Amino acid sequence: MTTLEFFTGYVSPVCHKISHNLTEYTALKRRDDVKLIKATTFYQIYKHNVFGADGHRVDMKSFFRLCAQYLYYDKYICEHGTEFYYLVVFNPDNEMYQLTAELIDQRIEANSPSTLTDLISIYEAVTKEDL
Repeated sequence: MTTLEFFTGYVSPVCHKISHNLTEYTALKRRDDVKLIKATTFYQIYKHNVFGADGHRVDMKSFFRLCAQYLYYDKYICEHGTEFYYLVVFNPDNEMYQLTAELIDQRIEANSPSTLTDLISIYEAVTKEDL
């Protein structure tokens, strides 16, 4: 699977930013199938599933830049630093996702926002205001 296939097949396009506004963000957050995934956990999921034709995967910094372009996220400010959580909907029809869903859910749960014991505040990150 390539990086493009990961973001358009493994991850469902229904969670991609289109309008970049609060209305779209709120509608996504209300979906039953949306998952709040810690940034580093999401990168691990990517690393375990993406192997391009040349064996190339993007590095962590480039991955986070792609995520910021495609996905909404919330910022969790903690005493230990800032944690980012992406709002992701996986494609239930994707064969690779079907094979790994149980393991992915365990990883997401183990790194969920509820595990942050030093949380100070949460910022919902939206790129534009509704007019």
